[in-house]
Amino acid sequence: MVWIIGACLIVLAVISVVVQLGLCRSARRMFEHAPPLNAGNPAVDPAAEPVSFVTEDGLNLRGSLYRPRRTPRGLVLFFAELGGTQGSGLNYCQSLVEAGFALLSFDFRNHGQSDVLDGYEPLHWLTEHEHRDLRAVLKFVDSRDDLRSLPLGVFGVSRGGGAALIAAAESPRVACVACEGAYSTSKLMSLHSARWVPLFVPSPFTKLVPRWQIEITLAGARLYSQFKRRHRYLHLEQFLKNFQPRPVLLIAGQRDSYVLPEMSEALRRELPQGHVDVVVVPKARHNKAREVNPAAYDSRLAEFFLQHMPALVTDEISTPEPARPLAGNR
Repeated sequence: MVWIIGACLIVLAVISVVVQLGLCRSARRMFEHAPPLNAGNPAVDPAAEPVSFVTEDGLNLRGSLYRPRRTPRGLVLFFAELGGTQGSGLNYCQSLVEAGFALLSFDFRNHGQSDVLDGYEPLHWLTEHEHRDLRAVLKFVDSRDDLRSLPLGVFGVSRGGGAALIAAAESPRVACVACEGAYSTSKLMSLHSARWVPLFVPSPFTKLVPRWQIEITLAGARLYSQFKRRHRYLHLEQFLKNFQPRPVLLIAGQRDSYVLPEMSEALRRELPQGHVDVVVVPKARHNKAREVNPAAYDSRLAEFFLQHMPALVTDEISTPEPARPLAGNR
């Protein structure tokens, strides 16, 4: 009888492992499916200074440096979304240049004018490759006399928002960081699991699936994807453990069906308390907060960097005209 019970338990364990592996393979397809972000490819302003720098693995990245009319009061690095290029920087940050900041926007590898890494297909998840790219741009800034003396801030959109947070966590030079639609890999997957579970489990039984089982499946999907694609996905939370207190602005779209507004609240909990503002923009979809009210968006963004970037020059630089509030802070 003991042997029969033992054999049954072994069979059940094997079946459980096989089922779990099947779920992980299916979840992997969901994990690797990039949403249609429609980042566009805005033209680069011909007045911008072309720049280029080399990553630690030998790729040449290209970007644009926009300068204000007066002596810059600081430098803002822009990290674009998946599919976004260096032209996106001015599209989001024109108000920062008008407020007196220099702006450096660049193409991640396999984007725009930057070099292509053979065998790498970028997804909406950050990998070690984007990590190398953001380290390269920080190193480039420190290599130039005219840039390393400027107060430094960072702004990122969507996948670039995670890159901006990592840059701030790793560089003590960063005075403040703003993001729109930022997310972490594990938390965003967890938030979307409510949509994914019914695809694999009949609806009457979805509520019976324990949370730990869902998290194991999601983790297995990430690991399986890493193995198949031979790339490592970054865990933003690991970097945020070393995030020193500094001002952070997290912008979220109320109607963002991809990066749900709850994601910004989850990131707030990971960051030092008392230093994070979350702004939820009514009616805004993913990466579209500025389209709802460009004047309010520009004013709020410029106000944030003007308030939190240490002044370098004594010349008074005009701020954009005030507009109605973008949304209430949370």
